[in-house]
Amino acid sequence: MNEIPRIIIVEDDVPLAQSLLRLLVGDGFDVALAFSGAELRRLLDRGDADLVLLDLNLGVEDGMDIAGELGGTRSVGLIIVTGRKSDCVSGLEAGADDYVTKPFDHQELCARIRAVLRRRERGRDGLAVLALGPYRLHTARRCLSREGYPFLLEFTARESSLLAYLMARPAESVHRADLTRNESWTPDDRATDVHMSHIRRKLQDAGMAELCIQPVRGIGYRLTLVLAGQTAPDGGEC
Repeated sequence: MNEIPRIIIVEDDVPLAQSLLRLLVGDGFDVALAFSGAELRRLLDRGDADLVLLDLNLGVEDGMDIAGELGGTRSVGLIIVTGRKSDCVSGLEAGADDYVTKPFDHQELCARIRAVLRRRERGRDGLAVLALGPYRLHTARRCLSREGYPFLLEFTARESSLLAYLMARPAESVHRADLTRNESWTPDDRATDVHMSHIRRKLQDAGMAELCIQPVRGIGYRLTLVLAGQTAPDGGEC
C-alpha cells in the first residue's frame, strides 16, 4: 500500500464527488476523481491506487459491470456505494470488499475504507502461507493451491481474510464476533454470510470442497478438511 493511501472516487454527480474528495483529503487520503468508467481505467493505467469507491448509479453505464471488472483483477480494494440495499449483495458477489448505502455517515465511510485497507495490508505482510493437508493459502497473493492441481483459486481480500482465519483454526467452531473483529461490520451483518457463501461456492466449483466450511448454528462457522472416504462433520453439506 502507498504511504498515503490513494483512493479513486467514481461518481458522476460532480458536486457530490467534490464533496467526498474534500472530506477524504481532510482524513489524510490521496484522492482522485473519475466521472465515468473510462476515466477510472485511465487513472488506473497511469498509476497505483489502493482503493476504488464506486457509485453504482453512473447514468448510462452499469456500475455493476465495472464492479465485476475490478473485482476480477484483485489489484485494488473496492467499496461500492448504492442507494438500493438490494444492490449490496450483488456487489459483494461481483468481488467488492464492502459497501455503503446512501445516505451514509462520513465517519462510517472512513471506517469502512480503513478496514478494507487494513485487510489488504495484512494480506501482504501477514503469514505468507497457511497449510492444511494438501492445501496452501497464499495470503499475499490471496489464492489457494492444492497439491496435484495445476491452477490457483483466487479470492478477494475479504474472502482471503475469512478463509485464513478458519484455516488457522481447523475443526474449531469460530464465533462470528471473532471472524468480524476489527472489521467495519457487526457480527450480524449479512455481508459476512455473503462472503462465506461465495468462498464455499468457489471451493465447490474448483473441486476443492474437501475444505468443508459449515455454518454452526448460534456460533458462526467451522472449516474441516474432509478427504476422500470421509464424511463431513454432523453429516452436513459443505
